[in-house]
Amino acid sequence: MHAAQSYSLALTILLYAVFITSPIIGILLVMKHCGCFPRAEKWQLNHELISLLIILVAIGITVYFAGFFIEEPKMRWNLSTFFDSMLRSLLVVFIPLFLPTLINIRYALTPETFQQYLISREDEVPAEDSVQQVSIISKAKREELLFHTHELIYVESQGNYVTFYFDDNRKPNRVVIRNTISDVAAQLAPYPFLMRVHRAFIVNLKQVRSKNGNRLGYRLKVNSCSSEIPVSRNNTSQFDTRMQTMQRSVHQ
Repeated sequence: MHAAQSYSLALTILLYAVFITSPIIGILLVMKHCGCFPRAEKWQLNHELISLLIILVAIGITVYFAGFFIEEPKMRWNLSTFFDSMLRSLLVVFIPLFLPTLINIRYALTPETFQQYLISREDEVPAEDSVQQVSIISKAKREELLFHTHELIYVESQGNYVTFYFDDNRKPNRVVIRNTISDVAAQLAPYPFLMRVHRAFIVNLKQVRSKNGNRLGYRLKVNSCSSEIPVSRNNTSQFDTRMQTMQRSVHQ
């Protein structure tokens, strides 16, 4: 990039930044709306590379046309200037744009593993003196949900509401209250086996029967549930640690 005839180099760079910011933000919002930026557990390398290519081309084209407002237009209407804009854009954004992808590739190359978990007799039929009752207060302070910890399978956030899923022996086995998953997680904090494994899920680790996945994230199979519960990448280490602790107690 060179200084425009009537601007200093610093001012020219600033003007380019101002001109390209809004179009690029608009393109990113459109891509997000179209599902080009999936959550970590759905990340795929080919989709990532296509998204990066679209972003790079968009930045290069935006820089090229921004130059018509900043520099002499007659000097820019040619292929050499167009490809120069593309190349310089690539050199500027390559590291910040591709570094997260390189990190994700490292995780994606980790082979998937499958593991089943043993069930303790105490978890199947808890002793009467070990039954723990939980009280969840809704955000509006108008609802109170009472249940025993061994009845809970998982909790799912659905907008401004949270759904509690219980085993089939409890009626009703599905309860919806108005609250946030963060507030529910805070109320369940005294029970380490009730873990928030994802931004939208809390799972009873004693109900987990198997996991499948790699460092990008896990998918859990739990009792009385046909669907899988996701574990986000940031929570995989903590999940493994807690499950290992629980499994050691099963073998004792």
